[in-house]
Amino acid sequence: GTRQVALYPLPAVYLPGSQCVVRNIEARNIAMCRERAEFVAARVSADRASCASVGALLRIDDVRPAPRDYSGRVLAEGASENERGVLEVRCSVVGRVRVVACANLEAWRKPQRDEYLVADVAPYEDDGEGEAKAAAVEAAAAAAAIEAAAVEAAAGAAEQEEVWWMGAAAASDVADAIYQLIDALLATDGLSGAADAAGAKDIDALVGSLERAAALAEEADWWGALELWQAHCATRQAGAAAAHRAERDELLIDAKLRQGGALQIPVREETLEQADRARLADLDARAADAIAQTGVDDASAFQACLEARTPAERAAILLHGVQREAERLARRAALERALGA
Repeated sequence: GTRQVALYPLPAVYLPGSQCVVRNIEARNIAMCRERAEFVAARVSADRASCASVGALLRIDDVRPAPRDYSGRVLAEGASENERGVLEVRCSVVGRVRVVACANLEAWRKPQRDEYLVADVAPYEDDGEGEAKAAAVEAAAAAAAIEAAAVEAAAGAAEQEEVWWMGAAAASDVADAIYQLIDALLATDGLSGAADAAGAKDIDALVGSLERAAALAEEADWWGALELWQAHCATRQAGAAAAHRAERDELLIDAKLRQGGALQIPVREETLEQADRARLADLDARAADAIAQTGVDDASAFQACLEARTPAERAAILLHGVQREAERLARRAALERALGA
């Protein structure tokens, strides 16, 4: 059956078993987190015209005023309930659901942005999970059929043993791939481009996180391993973005200083010379291309994990992403050594 839950389209994917912090700015989303105990986070498209049909069900654990906004400025304290602020919402991802329909889709385009979305959702489980739960209920109701239940339990045990061996094989493959990635990551340590290749300066922290992911993979805890892999990918992307911002800011300030006069921050790009604006555009294009070439898993890969109906599918997605990253780092290390020879 279906039930109604608040719907929150977001440009991110949240995995079951993880915890997250969502910052709410719009009035409708602030109201949602004050009125509801849970909501569905569904990945919104780039043009914000639609969202994924499978989303994560988030339980709201804590709501408090956010101490700072993204610019680092301290927000005004003591704002009244009616004043617009920013909320820091701590959540636990408790499951997956399929969005069947939206009860008030017109609210998404309202200029006032004062009404949050409400959707009809249905449970979204791995293949066989729903049937297994129904069978358990039926077996409990038919407890008198002891012999039949024993036969069924024996068959289930044999099937479970087969599934365990299949999972163990996949777990070994993924864990080995993660350890190979760790070796490739360590091989970049000390090279001139190590920080860029790893996406962060703290190689030890990345290695520790990947070792934990490998341990979870060996236990076939795919959601746990994927959560750490998602964090690794986010760190890589954040590191590349930070390096680009620093280089861009340096170019902006240098261009403004060459114009002479008082330096005002932030620098308005439209006030720069055409040649400097062209250099900025080229820098942005090269940065975007560099991030694309890394091939690090983005939100679409984790959305595929969310939609996967078997642990084997999630293991395959994780394996592919880890292997691709290990191969890229190995090529990077070989290239830098060749150029340095």
